[in-house]
Amino acid sequence: MSSVKRKMPSSLGSGLLQRRVRPRVEPEPESDVENSDEAPSEQGVDSDGPVSGSGSESDGDDKDEGNETGSEADSDEASSDEEEDGTGADQLSFGALARAQAQMSKKGQPGEDEPGAVPEKERGHGGLADGRRDWRAEREREKLLKRSSKHAPVEMTSKKPVTRRRDFIAVPSVQARDPRFLAVGVTTKIDEVKARKAYAFLDDYQEDEMKQLKDTIKKTKDPVAKEKLQRTLMSMESKKKARVRKEREEKLIEEHRRQEKELVKQGKQPFYLKKSEQKKRLLVDQFASMKKGQVDKAIERKRKKVAGKEKKSLPFARRTAEERE
Repeated sequence: MSSVKRKMPSSLGSGLLQRRVRPRVEPEPESDVENSDEAPSEQGVDSDGPVSGSGSESDGDDKDEGNETGSEADSDEASSDEEEDGTGADQLSFGALARAQAQMSKKGQPGEDEPGAVPEKERGHGGLADGRRDWRAEREREKLLKRSSKHAPVEMTSKKPVTRRRDFIAVPSVQARDPRFLAVGVTTKIDEVKARKAYAFLDDYQEDEMKQLKDTIKKTKDPVAKEKLQRTLMSMESKKKARVRKEREEKLIEEHRRQEKELVKQGKQPFYLKKSEQKKRLLVDQFASMKKGQVDKAIERKRKKVAGKEKKSLPFARRTAEERE
């Protein structure tokens, strides 16, 4: 009795993988001796059949017997196929069954064999697959934007197409303005001369504050508070001196411009003062308005100031051998 293995269809295979597996006892195969003993008898019957049989009755009997044997053979083949399928499913592991089922479902869906297809496991969880895809794309973008070193420029890939958009007319960017600190209509520099004249009363207030500070310093006995008040007074005095010096410079420059305008009217070339020339004229004007003792003190202060700057620029003196000992 021969058994022919048939190819399992996809529908039968999927149903077979989904059904419950139950172990079955496989019958023991017949021995070769019995097969060899039965073979001659079957051949003898086959060979003797047509010779011994005669007439229509023998032919009909042979046909009936052939049909019965054919039906029995078909039933035996089907049962043997089922037994083989059952034994094969019993021997397969659950992991192999799951892989076979995934492979058959993958083949059943068109367009899944493409290189950019999403696996079955990730397709079952849409959010997870999308998250992984975005993470991979972000990682690839970071790799493209990496630099060989922190001093090297970023190398752009040639695979990415350059945008066709071009800005022919540059639109100025809108800059935010805070109206509390910058007036919208003010586009020119503030005239300091006019502002100083308009707020000249603040100088009088400052003079009164300095007088009050001096009286407070005389009355204060706490050394910490007294030192703090003295620092405040010195700061106000230094600001006053800087303001007076600046007013003197502006006055000198204004006087020079007035003289040059008169000379230009007479047909002469204008002469512009350099910074060094302005300093010289300021010193001359300053010493001209001072007494002899004040001039000596001013010169001594200037000499000490210059000597201190030169001393700072000199290198440190090295120790001699006697000092080391």
